[in-house]
Amino acid sequence: MAACILNAATAGRTQSEPDWQCEMAELSTYLAQVGGADVFATPNSPGATPVQAEERVTGTCIACHSNAGFLMGAVTPPEAPPEDGCAAAPSRPAFLNAFVRPGFPDSLHGQIGCVACHGGDDSASDAAAAHSGMTDANATCASCHADQAERHETSLHGTLSGMAHALRLRSGDENFHTLDPMWQADCASCHADCSDCHVTLPQAVGGGLLSGHEFFGRPPMDLTCASCHGSRAGAEYLGLHEGIAADVHFEAGMHCVDCHTNDLHGDGTLYETRWQVEGRAQCTDCHAALPNRSVPAHMTGHDDVSCQVCHAQPYQGCFDCHSGEEDGAYFRRAGSKSLDLTIGRNTAEGYPYGFVTLRSNPVARDSFDHFGAGLLPHFDDYPTWKTAAPHNIRRVTEQNRTCAGCHDNPDLYLSPADLDPEGAAANINATVPPD
Repeated sequence: MAACILNAATAGRTQSEPDWQCEMAELSTYLAQVGGADVFATPNSPGATPVQAEERVTGTCIACHSNAGFLMGAVTPPEAPPEDGCAAAPSRPAFLNAFVRPGFPDSLHGQIGCVACHGGDDSASDAAAAHSGMTDANATCASCHADQAERHETSLHGTLSGMAHALRLRSGDENFHTLDPMWQADCASCHADCSDCHVTLPQAVGGGLLSGHEFFGRPPMDLTCASCHGSRAGAEYLGLHEGIAADVHFEAGMHCVDCHTNDLHGDGTLYETRWQVEGRAQCTDCHAALPNRSVPAHMTGHDDVSCQVCHAQPYQGCFDCHSGEEDGAYFRRAGSKSLDLTIGRNTAEGYPYGFVTLRSNPVARDSFDHFGAGLLPHFDDYPTWKTAAPHNIRRVTEQNRTCAGCHDNPDLYLSPADLDPEGAAANINATVPPD
């Protein structure tokens, strides 16, 4: 079913548009290939579990989880992520979240046995008994993948230290604990474990198996990377914003992990921001740094300008997010969103350019007032217009077609007049005053 995963991006569909024909046709073809015509069989009587006489090394686990007909009636769709959140869940039949291909026991991971990773009782025919005593399968990954698991413990994906650092800067240690309900309901949902990338959809979008319990060394981008980073980098890279082309690197067949290496599993260092990561993805990993003779514009006068300033397309910015509780449920809502390209002064320490693309960080002075007044006493000390690395790169863009497209286009630049009077005072440092 991986072909449908990629086709969704290359066909220009958004993640909310299912390709039912593709998914179901591929499933039917696959089941025929593995001799699984009976996987659509339903239990013989109401409430019965679909345990057949034939048992595998995985006991009753595969008997239930490879029976698509049974799962169609038994699996409840996961709760969708909030519409104003950063994550974007794919649309697909809910039973796929629990469907294990019949041939899984013959795979490398399948030979370990279900209970070795998941716990439970693979000899029980009753669903409740079979699932009793189950454990977090991620805890067993280190048994075979010790090096990756150890590095992940201090990675940005594993610790969310970047998000915690940004919040602490504004809240101070004295208020950080007061924001714990928000942190647990919102920020902590983005924590990524081993399965979130390699075998399941991320928990931030409800979880569920990616494809029949297949393990992916290079995960399908739109179901993993872009699920968590869906509103920004993921949607940009895959070309899911209407009227904005996909990144040229995506069109060339490149995967996220082709550039992002050290910032995924980590390198054992606990970083405070992604800009600090040693070996982080940079354009100059593959392309010559400026000045160079590839084109006249690269030869002089632009070595203090980030590549994205000239080569990015409009990208999504979010403004004025607020969070709280409503009817007993946590919510986060953006005041507005827009597709723009904004140029300004660099705000990331150590980034080697003066002029960069900026993106609005949607935190507002009163974002967390639901949890208490004055919880962001250092709000003015740090800009909310932040250095950004858009993931929708093209060789030719509207601003680089001619010199005037950038130099005579004041609308591209963040000026003092553009700033929200209620925004952070430090935003002035990111602006480019008009000539």
